[in-house]
Amino acid sequence: MKTMRIVITICFLAFGGSISAKADAYAETHEIRFSFLGNEHTIEYQEPPKGFPNSFNKASTFPNMVKLLDAYCTDIIPELSTIRKRLHLSDWYYYQLIRKVSQQLVPKEKDYWGYTYCKWFFLARSGFNPVLCTMDDKLLLYIKSNSTIYNIPIKVIGEKQYVCMNYHDYNHDIPIEKTTPQPVQPSFVENSEDFNYMIATMPDFPEEKYVNKTIEFKYKGETAKHDIKVFPEIKDYFINYPVTDYRFQFNIPFSKLTYSSLIPSLQLKLKDKTKEDGVEYIMFFVRNAFGYEADSLMYGREKRFSPEETLASDWSDCEDHAGLFFSLVREVYNLPMIVLSYPDHINVAVKLEKFKGKTILHNGSIYTICEPTPQKKVFFLGQMEKKLSKQPYEVVYEYVPSRF
Repeated sequence: MKTMRIVITICFLAFGGSISAKADAYAETHEIRFSFLGNEHTIEYQEPPKGFPNSFNKASTFPNMVKLLDAYCTDIIPELSTIRKRLHLSDWYYYQLIRKVSQQLVPKEKDYWGYTYCKWFFLARSGFNPVLCTMDDKLLLYIKSNSTIYNIPIKVIGEKQYVCMNYHDYNHDIPIEKTTPQPVQPSFVENSEDFNYMIATMPDFPEEKYVNKTIEFKYKGETAKHDIKVFPEIKDYFINYPVTDYRFQFNIPFSKLTYSSLIPSLQLKLKDKTKEDGVEYIMFFVRNAFGYEADSLMYGREKRFSPEETLASDWSDCEDHAGLFFSLVREVYNLPMIVLSYPDHINVAVKLEKFKGKTILHNGSIYTICEPTPQKKVFFLGQMEKKLSKQPYEVVYEYVPSRF
């Protein structure tokens, strides 16, 4: 009977809001089991008696939820850190891990605010500076980041930029311009890291999760073919990745297995060709092997693929074609390149020893125009649509290898 009274008291405190220490003697050990990057993971934690209370979509429940998480889920943080280090996760992939774990603790379909509180907790305890804000009946999660982001809401707090991380949960449709989101928590994490949207390394995905893909295209009257391996699940981890600087998108690396299945064979295929002919071959590879479709028709909004996503997809737009072309030229030849932004198009120009056709003079160097996006007419190196050549453009990214 005495034990029952203690349990009831703990449950009352859990909902009422004044828990101060972990009740190990009465908390039940649970396992979080989830799939992440193609592998199964298990993390143990102590669940509060009667589980986590419902948030009731009220900001007033935030302090108590954080106390509960601190009391019962702090031991999850080292486990997350271990996975992060072992898999060499970028901040973006680490956030996907946090989403997985939060979903196991408080499923978003049952308690969206509670789920979002969990994400805030793991980000904050991992050294980032997340901020929760309310706007009408919505709960918005922001993260301090100095990365340049274009298609999701930004909030400035204390002259620092905060990027909204759950805009997609509201179908990318929140009237931020009409109402100012109001912060939930009274203070922010001090001495925090900026969340970096740059993805400099790719995790190692399980080899058995890759699929074979044959890429065929026409080049100068002949059929060229490359057999590669792609990881279809990669799309799931970039589905909500925002529109970033082109230097971020174009430099997202290939995973090791995709790289080893394509780049060495491409280098072998081009070893007897001049760099000019090799770049043209890559241009035809990207242009003719992947179908074109505008983001507005596919997704209803702008979305940019990583180069490996484009390899794994059947359809992509001009920015995705340009990104894959850029990536392949960099891996095979590592030549200087510039990315050209027109009002409705993206192109890449490459610095070659023997420039050809339409060229761009930029910072004292001559770059040859390349068209990696499908067109009605066949364009070779240095050729482009006449109407496009008359339009204004901006050099939005310049790549200069260290050896130049």
